[in-house]
This record gives sequence, structure tokens and C-alpha cells, in this order.
Amino acid sequence: MKKLDIIRTYYETNMSKNLPEYGILGWESEEAQRLRFDMLLSAVDLEGKALLDVGCGTGNLLEHIIRKGISVKYTGVDLLDKMIERAKSKGLAGEFIHADIFKHRIFENESFDVIYTSGIFNLDLGNNIDFLERAVGLFLDLSRQHVVFNLLHKDSPDREDRYFYSSPDEVAELLEEYSERIENVQFIEAYLKNDFTVVIRKKGR
Repeated sequence: MKKLDIIRTYYETNMSKNLPEYGILGWESEEAQRLRFDMLLSAVDLEGKALLDVGCGTGNLLEHIIRKGISVKYTGVDLLDKMIERAKSKGLAGEFIHADIFKHRIFENESFDVIYTSGIFNLDLGNNIDFLERAVGLFLDLSRQHVVFNLLHKDSPDREDRYFYSSPDEVAELLEEYSERIENVQFIEAYLKNDFTVVIRKKGR
């Protein structure tokens, strides 16, 4: 099965089950989704910033940011049209775009202050390390200040075969390729038993 078909089948099957939105996106609970979003908000000052949310799904991050009273210039992008349709239907104060930014460069370099993504590396696509490495390179191109993403932890007690798991040490080694472009990297753990967040600050900003 092609990688896009794996992704589409997983999420559209969830949508057909009439699950709550956190369930559609594959999160174990609404609280777990919120905690992942809070890691972004605790690591980066988003006030007044231009934020790109890659794999934005149904717009839950923007809803969370609005509830927190933070003003951002928000752009969400997702490769599934049904996700974007639902996000747009909410009338949120942000822009939602249906596109695969890994195939089509629809944004110029350094178009955003912060690039964020939550969950796009979770499904085992057979080439997750290559995908992660390529994605970080793209995100560093598009960002002026920070790149933030989360991954499932190798030490998770509830591992499932269809998901991809990594470790901070493996990610740190991967990021060595971009060391000339990175000021520092922060790894945030222990907020969930199966997850960690990576916060990259670019040099020169």
C-alpha cells in the first residue's frame, strides 16, 4: 500500500466511526491531545507569531490556542481534504490549506516564525527515519525561529505494530546533519508515558 493510502485509510476510517475529534486523529484521550499542545505553548512564545501547523487535522490546535487567549497568525495544512473541510467549517480565525507540502513547495523559505506538527510521524510508513530527516530539513527552511514536533517514545509500555517509535538519542543523532543551522535542541519528556517533544531553535534568530 502506498504511503498516502496508509494515511488516508487510517484517518478516514476513524472519521467514518463517528469518533470524537481526538479519536479521529488517533489520540488516546482529549487530555493527551491537550498535553501535547501544551508542550508547544510552554516551549515557545507564540504571541503575535506566524505559525504553520503541519498535519493540522480538524483545527484542534488553533481551537486550543484561542481558548488560551493567544493571538497568532495561524496557517494549517493537511494532505487530507476531509480534514480541511471540517476545519474550515468551524469558522476559526486562521487559514486552512489542503496540500502535501512534502511534494509541493507552496510556501517560501522563512515564511513562518514557528513550524509545529503533532502526530504526523506516528504511523509506521516503512521509511519513518528518512521521512523525519527530510521533514526537519523542510521545516528548518520554512521557519524563522523554531521547529517543534512530537514522536512516540520507544519506551512506551503500550506499543502497537502499526505505529513508529523513536527515542531522543536517535533524534539527536539525526539532527547532527543540521547542526550548522540549529542553535539548540530541547527534548521534553515525562508529560505522557508514550511521547516526547522536540523543540529546535534556529541559529541567527
